[in-house]
Amino acid sequence: MQFSLSPGGRRWIFSALALFCSTVLSAQMLDIRGIVTDEAGEPLAGVTIRVVNTTDRGASTDAYGAYSIKAMPGERLTFNYTGHLDQTVTVPADGSRVDIKLSQNAVLNEVVVVGYGTQKRSDLTGAVSSVSEEQLRSSVVTNLDQALQGRVAGVQVTQNSGQPGGAASIRIRGANSITGSSEPLYVIDGIPFQGDGVSVAGFDWAGGANGQNRVNPLSTINPNDIVSIEVLKDASASAIYGARAANGVVLITTRRGKKGESKISYNGFYGNQSLPNKLEMMNLQQYADYQLQISNDLGLQPNQHYLDPSLLGTGTDWQDEIFQAAGMHSHQLSVIGGTDKTSYAVSGGFFQQDGIVIGSNFDRYTARVSLDNQVKNWFKVGGSLAYAKTNEKITLNDGGDGVIMQALLSQPDIAVRDLNGDYDLKWVLTTTTV
Repeated sequence: MQFSLSPGGRRWIFSALALFCSTVLSAQMLDIRGIVTDEAGEPLAGVTIRVVNTTDRGASTDAYGAYSIKAMPGERLTFNYTGHLDQTVTVPADGSRVDIKLSQNAVLNEVVVVGYGTQKRSDLTGAVSSVSEEQLRSSVVTNLDQALQGRVAGVQVTQNSGQPGGAASIRIRGANSITGSSEPLYVIDGIPFQGDGVSVAGFDWAGGANGQNRVNPLSTINPNDIVSIEVLKDASASAIYGARAANGVVLITTRRGKKGESKISYNGFYGNQSLPNKLEMMNLQQYADYQLQISNDLGLQPNQHYLDPSLLGTGTDWQDEIFQAAGMHSHQLSVIGGTDKTSYAVSGGFFQQDGIVIGSNFDRYTARVSLDNQVKNWFKVGGSLAYAKTNEKITLNDGGDGVIMQALLSQPDIAVRDLNGDYDLKWVLTTTTV
């Protein structure tokens, strides 16, 4: 026996089956209700709730953090809110309330210094870059300006010379002045000062020093005392510090005390410095050949000492005489602690660096004391005392060129020492007046 249905009959049967299935499913659906709060127990409005692996079942919390959504036992609900970590739960079989507490995202909740206080990084709209304490510890640096090199996008840090304690040029907003300084403003624990170095003699290569003969004022700060560095790049910094912030601002926060048991810590390192490559210069035999060629070309009487270059040795390599393998080491001892009302931090450090040029070095002695007291819930008082002493020795000369250029211009037939093994001052005075 065969039955045939008209198109209208088939549509009626399909509609009946769909209604039956939806009725069965509706009977298994549960009305899940609850409240979503943050870690402090405050209700969160606008939290998105949806059933996992579905596209048509979702809800959001109202102004009081309450929500209601249809779901079957065993299905999973996911809760999403900006600035907080997502959370997923399984629908209970008895349809009981599902209250959720969302945790804040630690990355978005990071606090940065912005000159007039602190803000959450997620709320920040200005151009601010940060260097954390962990990043500072990842490399060996002499001064804090070297700690910015290669770590802040858009900030150009140039080490002008290898002089121990030498200043680095920092450009945050480019070169803004032809005759004036383009160095940024530094603010250390709320105290502003300019980052220009003080000009001194030495290391002036034929007048074109370009900052190579400047002593760095930031070299008096121990990098181990720094907790964080914030770089303000945009023009909004001028609203706080005025015209001094035209070249950008570097905010530096030093270590302060913390509540808890007193902790004693030691930080130290040792490093070695050496010249990676030397310039290829003529030895004494090659220099003698060169002088004979000049005499022949110009028709001059040749120097009698150069008539037979094969009898001469290699002569003096002045680069070997002025350069050395130099060490550097740092030591710091600190004590940090505090109570519910009072916190303190005390540190002392010593840094010593020998230059790869003989006769140059840099020593630094630092001490810092920070004390804070919570007088009332609404009133806090604190202070910091810092001491620094630096001893910087650079190589000087009587000419307009630095010691490196003088060494490259010195002849290889000049002896460095006399027969007794002492430095021959006669030749030293001769070479410094060339």
